[in-house]
Amino acid sequence: MPDMMAAWSKLNLTYDAVYSGFLAGPDQAETVKEAVLQFGKGGLSIIDPAMADNGKLYPVFDESMIKAMKSLITVADLITPNYTEAALLSDTEVDFSATPTTKSVLEMCKTLSADGPQRIVITSVPSRDGIKNISYDATTATFDEAVTYKVDFSTCGTGDIFTSALTGLLLKKDDLHAATAAATRFLTKAIEFTAASGADPREGVQVEPCLADLIAENRP
Repeated sequence: MPDMMAAWSKLNLTYDAVYSGFLAGPDQAETVKEAVLQFGKGGLSIIDPAMADNGKLYPVFDESMIKAMKSLITVADLITPNYTEAALLSDTEVDFSATPTTKSVLEMCKTLSADGPQRIVITSVPSRDGIKNISYDATTATFDEAVTYKVDFSTCGTGDIFTSALTGLLLKKDDLHAATAAATRFLTKAIEFTAASGADPREGVQVEPCLADLIAENRP
């Protein structure tokens, strides 16, 4: 990656967005931070700090990854941690067996925004009716909740799909809260479609057949 960045620099390339997802470890997080600083000026910098779920770190990581992600998100415009990741990054003690209040999640958002990212979407927040994605914009001091139901189909890559859809919508200059709601609807629909198709969960979400709906719903 450093070699690619050197080539981009020689070519004076600029980008509408720099978007980072799952990273191999702390060293790669530092490299991505350098990429954001070099190539993210004037564009949108999005970090999905994928490293944990269900109250614990992924087995491939240790505490050093939390420290690295805390450093990386300081250069982001937008971050999309899930509920577990938000708790780890904000040093918030959480009872993961309980349903959190909106107020407690907003406190996490405010703590995280103080470190740099002014727009935050915390995903997979448990609710009485299912799950919700809470969006917070520190520049306007506003928040919203995109509530959906949990589809009985456990698979990988759902966070990647959500943040990718959200990024595309934001590059169209959509409002953060409206974009979060649209990305939430799209992901739910895509998971439902995949479950109904009888697909093997190990193959991930069948996103392509649902893209037309995302485009149609979000035409200018």
